[in-house]
Amino acid sequence: MDAWDVLAMPLSRCLALQNRYLSLVAEEAALASDIAQYQGEPRHQEGLWIPAAAMLRSGVHPDIVARAIQEHQQQGDSSLFSSIRRRIRGGRGGKKSDCIFVTADSELSHTLLKESCDAELRRDIYQLQRTATRDDEECERRLLHLLRFRQALARFRGYSSWTAYAQRDGILRTPAAVDSFLSRLLEALRPGVTQELETVSNFAMAQGLLKPPHGTSAIKFAEMRPWDLRFLMHQYHRRQTDSKRHLRQRTAVSLQQLLEGMQTLVERLLGLRLVRTTPAKGETWHWSVLRFELHEDPRTRAVRLCSSSPCSPSSLRGVFYLDLWSRPSKTRLLAQFTVRGSKNLSYADSQGWRLGGPLWLSSVEDLVNSAPEATPTGSGNPGRAVVSCREKRILRQVPCSALVCSFSPPGGVPHGCVMDDRGAGADLEKMLTDTLLPLCMSRSLLHEFGHVLHSLISETELQHLSGTRGAVDFAEFPSNLFEHFTRALVLSPSDLSDSAATVPSCNFAHLQALQLLLHALMDQAFYSFFPSSESSQLFNETGFQSPGKEAFSPTAARPALNVEEELQALRDWIDTAYSRHEWLVTAEESMTGVTVCDLVGKPQMTRFEHLVHYGGSYFCYLLCRVMSSFAWQHAFAVDPFSRATGERLHAILRRGSIDCSLHPVMGLAGPGVSADEKQHLVANPHLLPLEPFLEDLRTAEDSSAGLQLT
Repeated sequence: MDAWDVLAMPLSRCLALQNRYLSLVAEEAALASDIAQYQGEPRHQEGLWIPAAAMLRSGVHPDIVARAIQEHQQQGDSSLFSSIRRRIRGGRGGKKSDCIFVTADSELSHTLLKESCDAELRRDIYQLQRTATRDDEECERRLLHLLRFRQALARFRGYSSWTAYAQRDGILRTPAAVDSFLSRLLEALRPGVTQELETVSNFAMAQGLLKPPHGTSAIKFAEMRPWDLRFLMHQYHRRQTDSKRHLRQRTAVSLQQLLEGMQTLVERLLGLRLVRTTPAKGETWHWSVLRFELHEDPRTRAVRLCSSSPCSPSSLRGVFYLDLWSRPSKTRLLAQFTVRGSKNLSYADSQGWRLGGPLWLSSVEDLVNSAPEATPTGSGNPGRAVVSCREKRILRQVPCSALVCSFSPPGGVPHGCVMDDRGAGADLEKMLTDTLLPLCMSRSLLHEFGHVLHSLISETELQHLSGTRGAVDFAEFPSNLFEHFTRALVLSPSDLSDSAATVPSCNFAHLQALQLLLHALMDQAFYSFFPSSESSQLFNETGFQSPGKEAFSPTAARPALNVEEELQALRDWIDTAYSRHEWLVTAEESMTGVTVCDLVGKPQMTRFEHLVHYGGSYFCYLLCRVMSSFAWQHAFAVDPFSRATGERLHAILRRGSIDCSLHPVMGLAGPGVSADEKQHLVANPHLLPLEPFLEDLRTAEDSSAGLQLT
């Protein structure tokens, strides 16, 4: 049914369709919010009682065990676990009072997988984490229901599936292009993954970290299992980095140094000034929140906005708040939040719409009514200013962002002092100096800072196109690009030399990228599945017909199933997404007797929170890393602070998310890429060269430190 069919409908039918559509939108939004809240709530969980002595014998650091005992004693026999079947593992005849209760998603369970030399203990923890609980089963049912809603909405809007709808305005734009990109990247990662698995296997044999099977005297590749991989990688990383401990200590930078580096970056690269200012009374939500303003030379800005002589001395581009330290009930995320987007209010003002009140004073700039600076006219009166755009009043909403972190307060600062809303007795400057960040956290902070700058520099007419409010596979590009500045800001020239000389022989960055890719494959498979039960009814109620792409649906000719059968069909469909790539499901490829997929660990649907928020778009993280590596190699690698490159970047950020294509990235690359190649890649973004990204993986210093295999 097309638009003409809709116009030919009786009014009552059109109203019924409208009401059904609005109902679907509301139900989908409510269910998505419900699932997100459900996934974030503490739940009754299966767990293991593990003797503290067994942890110590297995090589877990005494401080970790002592902290776990203390936390366990503080929690007591919480009612949270009152209905759970408990198991006591190890320590025959041991008393329950000598044990620690370890739940599947606790930080302690992940620590044991990395630290414990006891393979049986690791196996039990791993199996505990992979076992579906009643909560997981309930979450799966809700996810299936969400999928029904989203597929119905996608078809209502004229798209073949939710993946097609989610990617409609992005860089790759179609599920076929996404599939091509992921398949290319998967094959490109294959040699590196194979080499890293071989390295960790050889390391395990050389160090005697795996016990040989009964009746043999040698460790074989086949003895490495999923619960061994994370432990072996951690041990390898620890031993490889002991020799460069001095470098790790030198690259732990203070927050104060990093903030100064960010200010230097903004000024040298973009020609802007990032100025720390004092918040007004009651302006921030906590005494420790820092306030910054982003400024530009007023004459430069006025010429750009007015296309003539300077018409305003205003230099303010945006405001952002930096909330650095952890507090009770505060999110543990490190994330950027948009408070206000950029937009032009001149039309509203010209129509006489009321714009007064506190909003006017705090977030709207009058760029014309401010007194201009004198500009010589060359007509004999150099003391008077030419104000060519005074007749057209320019009003802009000032963008505002918040960057929220949860760093631990520095040593020597009383914990309660940081939590005190008044900040009594706290020295904020000393806290900035004493809070040290490792290289990986500095990189994460710069990632979010990229989002902040994208939001603040935007000069869009409409706020829903400003900053990160565009297609997700473009919105993540500036943030990934700013990660590359970590080395230039944190490492001194001598550190850079030492770092290049001491990069470990294996950093497991390919395995980390593979894990992201497996999640992206699950996301694409999940949203290309059409539940047979109820989905046809949901869709038929809209009165629309399928767009004619039934081959895209694995359930087109399948009879209705009950919920459990439907869920099993969905799991099988997702497994098919992996088995399409033979090397992922071949045991010989991993040299361990276990398939690569099983060794790394297939993503768990109910633990994959991005399945709700980034539905159909999770591939964007990998795509943006590939794009940022490409842009860095061609535009920044020789001179990270080049003003010429910075001007091109400034122009891209000013446009917010108006052009969510590969065209801005090609423009940033500059003359290093030929015009023909740029044109070809803009038309075929799924063919973007992967070599710069692979080179970044090979030279990454600390990829394994952040690896989370599940």
